[in-house]
Amino acid sequence: MLENFLYAFILVFSVALATISVISLRRTRSPKIALVTAAFSLFVAKGVLFSLQLFTNTLSEEGLWIGSGLLDIGILGTIFLATVKG
Repeated sequence: MLENFLYAFILVFSVALATISVISLRRTRSPKIALVTAAFSLFVAKGVLFSLQLFTNTLSEEGLWIGSGLLDIGILGTIFLATVKG
């Protein structure tokens, strides 16, 4: 039960951060901010994935963890690129 609230909070928080980063991207046109926006968007996708699984139970447990892991790799990769991009 508690994990459901945590997943919901993560989804709402990531949507808020993605929205803020899109606004920042429109103002600055910075490639670093674009990568951060992409990372927040991947967090939103991960939240949607978990929410869909929670309410529809369409994926197997293995499919959920594979999807989550792939999104994590994408998130880490975009954050890494935003960090090293000079």
